[in-house]
Amino acid sequence: MVDLTLLQRSPILGVVAVLFVLIFLFYLLGYRIRQGVIRRSPDETKIDLSAINGTLLGLLGLLLAFTFSMASSRFDGRRQLVIEEANDIGTVILRTDFFPDSTRRLLRGTLQEYVEARIAFYQAGMDINKAVAYYLKADSLSKQTWSVLTEYARHDNITTRTSELVPALNAMIDVTTTRRAAGESTVPDSIMYLLFILCCCSAFLLGYDNKHKIDWIVVGGFALMLSVTVLTILDLDRPRGGLINMDVPNQKIIELREMFD
Repeated sequence: MVDLTLLQRSPILGVVAVLFVLIFLFYLLGYRIRQGVIRRSPDETKIDLSAINGTLLGLLGLLLAFTFSMASSRFDGRRQLVIEEANDIGTVILRTDFFPDSTRRLLRGTLQEYVEARIAFYQAGMDINKAVAYYLKADSLSKQTWSVLTEYARHDNITTRTSELVPALNAMIDVTTTRRAAGESTVPDSIMYLLFILCCCSAFLLGYDNKHKIDWIVVGGFALMLSVTVLTILDLDRPRGGLINMDVPNQKIIELREMFD
């Protein structure tokens, strides 16, 4: 698995708290600079920045919508893959019933360990070292299951059994790679940094365009809404932690334990 970047390793609430404070500071900085300019040159009050502010806020809204859409589509794709994996594993478990008891016990024993490894892979959360260890363990167990199946196929004249299980087992193995790639596919950090910069620049220009006293309620609401939106985007983009996670889809894999009773 790829190493997490600094932004991905940082706590979501910490990142959003810093952004919230920066929006406040940049608004105040813009306001103070404009007040200083007005004191030196009173004619500066006639300068209207509403067109520039409107354009920048429109660009900020567009980038927020684009980034939210990226994070949301990736989240939905990951959720579908978890459910697909649960279905693939369940199909393999059911089709082991075609085999004689001795082979069936071998296959099911390995598959039970495999299910536990896949559950642990998700439950490792943001601990990448643990996630990698469980991913490799599951990969080893899937190869072991494949070896048992191929060994049985060499000595069995009834190809119906293996022809039913081989495609299902192959799909079970392949979906883990797809799921891993989907988990590593996040909104690029460069887009997130651009979003942070636009938030700060918008706050600065809004403060600079304010010729009257600061309405802290309005500024606080502006900073809060921007921060909450960014919080949602970051939360969607991190399926292993946060409020928006894969706990519900992953429950489908946990339920596979009941098939071994």
